[in-house]
Amino acid sequence: MNNAPQSTPYNPESPMRVFNWHWYKDQMSGWKTSSYILLAFGTIFLLITGLLNNVNPLGITSTIAGIIGFSCTLSITNGKPINGILGFVSAIMLIYVASVTGNYSDVVMQGAYIILLDIPVVLNKEWNNGQSLKPRLMKGKYIWQTVAVFIVFWILTYGLDTVILTSPRPIIDSFSATLGLTGAVLTVRRFRSTYYFWLAQGIMSVILWSVTAMAGHPVWVLFFTYCLYLMNDLIAFIDSDWFKKDTK
Repeated sequence: MNNAPQSTPYNPESPMRVFNWHWYKDQMSGWKTSSYILLAFGTIFLLITGLLNNVNPLGITSTIAGIIGFSCTLSITNGKPINGILGFVSAIMLIYVASVTGNYSDVVMQGAYIILLDIPVVLNKEWNNGQSLKPRLMKGKYIWQTVAVFIVFWILTYGLDTVILTSPRPIIDSFSATLGLTGAVLTVRRFRSTYYFWLAQGIMSVILWSVTAMAGHPVWVLFFTYCLYLMNDLIAFIDSDWFKKDTK
């Protein structure tokens, strides 16, 4: 008779799954081939551009955060809730980078990602039922809700950058953060239109971090990271379940 203790069975729908390596293996499996190719290319590219002549705390943090954040966007495109864990880690690191460089709305955006996107995705049953992603089309009242959310976020982030704190880039910073925050809300609710906001936010972030880098901060890697984000957005439009024709 075998009296050895039995290990707890792996349950992919339990919140405790994040402590089981099987879950991470499952989450990194079944991606589109285009996503795997972009992940490999992006990781190597960011390591080279981020650490070349830039081995300092800000440069290293920016590089690691960029790679993890990029992996997060790819996992969203493939409908994998591991994006919650990856997003949480990258957000913590980017809060440090944004606070050092004075992009205060980006600090708020990353913190809000943790609350509005990362934690809800990990706990959301619709994201964790093991079935393929079933995005929703935005209609009727949801359009007006989105407009209202966008306006409220922009008032708050612009006020932060101009009234509470003094950001050197208040308009770009606040507008980029507002697009990202609105996109986060739509992602949790599985609206297809989230990718229109992610695309716009990626463009604004490319502008934000290029201006920040040209101001003397060693964060060019985040400029390149958001360029890669835009490539991921194109994959989402062309080769993902988010834009299947039978979406309802």
